[in-house]
Amino acid sequence: RTSSLQTARAIPGFLVLVVCYVSYVVVGPLAIDYLFNPPKGVQKRVPAGIAITIVWFILLIPVAFTYLRLLTVVLRNPGYVPLGKETENDEQPHPAPEFWTRDVFVCDQKGLPIYCKHCHNWKPDRTHHNQDVGRCTMKMDHFCPWVGGVVGERAIKFFTQSIFYTVILTTYGTILFAFFVHENRSHVQWIVALGLAGFFLLFTLGMLVNTLWLALQNLTTIEHLDVRNRTMLLAVVLPPELQAHNERTAQLTRPPAAARSPGTVTYPLSLPTDRPPPPAPPTRTFAILETPPGMNPWDLGSPWRNFKAVFGDHFHQWWLPWRHSPICDHSSDVSWYPLGPQFEKLLEDVGLGQRPTSRDEKSTVASKKRRRK
Repeated sequence: RTSSLQTARAIPGFLVLVVCYVSYVVVGPLAIDYLFNPPKGVQKRVPAGIAITIVWFILLIPVAFTYLRLLTVVLRNPGYVPLGKETENDEQPHPAPEFWTRDVFVCDQKGLPIYCKHCHNWKPDRTHHNQDVGRCTMKMDHFCPWVGGVVGERAIKFFTQSIFYTVILTTYGTILFAFFVHENRSHVQWIVALGLAGFFLLFTLGMLVNTLWLALQNLTTIEHLDVRNRTMLLAVVLPPELQAHNERTAQLTRPPAAARSPGTVTYPLSLPTDRPPPPAPPTRTFAILETPPGMNPWDLGSPWRNFKAVFGDHFHQWWLPWRHSPICDHSSDVSWYPLGPQFEKLLEDVGLGQRPTSRDEKSTVASKKRRRK
């Protein structure tokens, strides 16, 4: 694990050297040595050399800024879950209220949040443990050696922006050097620069298409690995009328394949006995529902809404590597991440809710917001 992480941390330095080398070829062997001071028989083209150099560095600026922003987030905190304290006999502590004070969270068959035995803490929805860095990351997408670490919820927007601007830069570099290599094939450094630009163009273009495609579906790379067969258990709070009448044994309708393992769990699980009891918090009973295969409860119902969930609501946020994604806001008292119509359909199927009557009408579950003091 240490060796792979150290290798990944060294790759960004290698990429910087590649960019510096290609920039040198643009300025030196191409612009100065060939266009400004051409060999015999070749026309002098000073304006072209100036324009080529200026355009290259203009396109390089957003690449540098987005990549620097990405590295800063990845190396500092891409969305790490805090480490918990190791307990005797690996006993799991009781889930924190930040789970069961929400209306929905991913759980196990007992109705408990998913526990990470390595980080000794409960994992919020869409959180995965990465062995390379030894940490759990919220909405983890993948471990990327090209950026030296994990791409999680706090980094995915800057990652996409970085490869987008890199595609533009490498497209320009590939066309530029292809033209001059075709004109004069005796310059080895042009050929090397063409190979580097072409390689990174194909590589980053593939990453960009895949990343955008997943973002439009509100999926991560990990979630997409078994997207058609993937199921999960969700703890969904029961309506007030069921909470009041029969907290632990509320009966749910059970249509085929909609909720294959219904059950209930009531929080808080127990109160501490080593100190005077505080005022008892109100109990909350959750139904444990299994999603149908392939269901994505976080798909907001349209590619456009999924896009804005990652890149923001405003046009300038899509291009500037400044603000984090809206998905980093976990202030909702409904769930860790916004829920979509597929989740509403599940509620309707089990008799816990009704779907909106129109596309523009917001879900009663998804529209609730936590009010923190």
